[in-house]
Amino acid sequence: MRHLLSIILSALKLPRSTYYHWKRYQPSQHERVDNQLKEKIKLIWENNYRAYGYPRITMVLRKSGICVGSKRILRLMREMEIHSLMNRRFKKPGTHVDHSQRPNLIKHQ
Repeated sequence: MRHLLSIILSALKLPRSTYYHWKRYQPSQHERVDNQLKEKIKLIWENNYRAYGYPRITMVLRKSGICVGSKRILRLMREMEIHSLMNRRFKKPGTHVDHSQRPNLIKHQ
């Protein structure tokens, strides 16, 4: 087994220490919480027709008792490459005139 491992690692051009570090790796508490949040974010996002962005997802999580910041939700959504599929409707800018209309001096028709 040891010789086979050495051959594989040399073929991949990886040091042996990298393999053993990967084998012993344990995710931190923060990474575990992030993974749990990712599952909840994905569930909320899919249950709401993929229309919720990070502000609404943050609001839903806070209402369910999970104290989490919106920037963290935004970071996790970017890692998962998900975003709201809703676009804001175009709102035509209005003109607000505080003075009377000028007279038409050119009189084009």
